[in-house]
Amino acid sequence: MYALTDLAHRLLQTTLADPSITLRDAARSLGLTEEELALGLDELARAGLVRRLEGRGELVTLTPDAVFARLVALQQEATRARLAALERTDATLGVLSASLMRLRAEGGTVPQTRRLVGGREISGALEGVAAQARTEVLSMHPGSPLPQAMLKDSMKRNREVIDRGATMRSVHLSSMLKVPHGRAHLEGLRDAGAEVRVTSVLPFRLVMVDRVVAYVPEEPQDEGPGAELPEMTALEIRDPSMIALFRAVFEFCWMHGSAALGDDVPGVDEVGEELDSRELSLVRMLGRGMKDDAIARSLGISSRTLRRMMTEVMRKLDADSRFQAGAHAAARGWLDVRTETF
Repeated sequence: MYALTDLAHRLLQTTLADPSITLRDAARSLGLTEEELALGLDELARAGLVRRLEGRGELVTLTPDAVFARLVALQQEATRARLAALERTDATLGVLSASLMRLRAEGGTVPQTRRLVGGREISGALEGVAAQARTEVLSMHPGSPLPQAMLKDSMKRNREVIDRGATMRSVHLSSMLKVPHGRAHLEGLRDAGAEVRVTSVLPFRLVMVDRVVAYVPEEPQDEGPGAELPEMTALEIRDPSMIALFRAVFEFCWMHGSAALGDDVPGVDEVGEELDSRELSLVRMLGRGMKDDAIARSLGISSRTLRRMMTEVMRKLDADSRFQAGAHAAARGWLDVRTETF
């Protein structure tokens, strides 16, 4: 997700709150030094959120509507880049999966790879390698939260790893925060010394220890309707090239995750209420930079009704300004380029 630094954000927000003051006045009111002002202006200029007055050379912020449209455009650019990176990762994983399946079909073996069959063997392998962890443990956890008893058992092992001085980083789905025992587990990890992030999408489950061994689930083969559910299987992988690939995937997911676990930092789905279809159309048209008159004509309503709708949208999104409403809508993915229909 695209985001301004705190310095640039405060500069921009101060001038938007009071259009009569200049950026330099805003910097003075915020107690910024000349160096900090220069850094903030440089970032805002690179983001296209300020313009230079003709004949004066002075930088000023854009109008609130223009700022809103520009931030939405930046968010969409960041979303496109993220989607492209995810597609590249997915393609790489597809090649990897195809290679593993081909080797098994040909009766060959994958170098430095061991197949684990059944929950007991998988748990035993994980417990054994966790007991030997010395430097770091990385993990990704898609899917629904595990039962409370299983999370309690894993917490004990995690604490032992951290107490030995190993670094632990884990990425979980944002939905984990909506389940009381799931949120408690993540907060427990954080309090124990682990670094924890949440994200909306994870490609697969992964546990990696000391950059030498990784565990990933094996995709079950579809044996047709009526067949018994296959036994759980996983792969223990020690091949350096595959370890490097898995680490790259983890770092990508980690980079795009959020550390929003505290009660003072609400999750995306916890901010405000849902918008109806017409309100959502309004927000998207604002995001495309359309003026109020054009939006009103498109929706078939009066300018007065449009203003009432905008007030209601801001209330639902718990926003004090159009700028903040746009930020909340973008954070929820409502302005994602893939949600547009033609």
